[in-house]
Amino acid sequence: MTQHVPTMQICVSLNLIILSWEFLTWTVHVGAVQREKRTIKGFYPLCPRGCSSCSAVNGCVTCQPHYFLLLVRTGMRQRGVCTYTCPAGYYGLHRHAFRKCYKCQTENCEACYSRHYCSRCQAPYVAYQGQCVTSCPDGQHYANHSKDCRPKVDCMVGPWGDWGKCTREGLTCGYKYGEAKRSRDVLENPSPNGNSCPELEQTKRCKLVNRFCVDLLTNKSEAPRYNRRRQKRLNRRKKKLRKLRRKLRKRKRRNRLRKRTRQRKYRKKKTRPLGNPVEDNLVISPEVILARVEKL
Repeated sequence: MTQHVPTMQICVSLNLIILSWEFLTWTVHVGAVQREKRTIKGFYPLCPRGCSSCSAVNGCVTCQPHYFLLLVRTGMRQRGVCTYTCPAGYYGLHRHAFRKCYKCQTENCEACYSRHYCSRCQAPYVAYQGQCVTSCPDGQHYANHSKDCRPKVDCMVGPWGDWGKCTREGLTCGYKYGEAKRSRDVLENPSPNGNSCPELEQTKRCKLVNRFCVDLLTNKSEAPRYNRRRQKRLNRRKKKLRKLRRKLRKRKRRNRLRKRTRQRKYRKKKTRPLGNPVEDNLVISPEVILARVEKL
């Protein structure tokens, strides 16, 4: 036979359930009101930098745009901190207008894209397909910069460094021109099937700051070179002076000879003897005149 429950008991139980539910909702509402009273809504200096609302007990509750909420555990309590980027071992996740940093769940992971996909592992482990392994499998090569396994690793170089000092034969003076060098480092070594590294060192011609060295006694290596070049210049100048002197001598000799010949001619004309006028045909005799007349 079926037992019939009295309606009075059912009504009492329903009333108790309704009262308990109302009490629970009231306690939740009171707790939320008290929590809202404890929470401060505001920016720095009311709240730490990056926070839009904070609490004295729990730290940052919500963050400003472009900031991630990171929960830092201190003992048995977690405190919220707003950071621009997630630290090592955490990854950032966007959910509508809320950003939060979550911890990587892969073992020996230093940086990850998601909870179970690691992009960078702790030493001495290597990243392969999102997991941290001790060594690369067959057919894969180790990339020392990104610390992961790849089928082909190309050479990767860093930026060019600054130009070095202008030197020549290890000296910074004693010459007019020298060479300056700059280089760049290899960040990732290539695999046997990868592309080789480009040019790692460059040189250019430059002008030395100090044309002549001040102290040649202590720096003996550049003194012979300096004297040799100076001696060459002096020899060239001497040759030019010799040529000019020869030309001047020749010119002086010509002028001297011309002057002497003029002086001799002038002296001859001035010191010429008179002699006999008849012998010199200066006086014509009557016999000569008659002979000329007969001829006519």
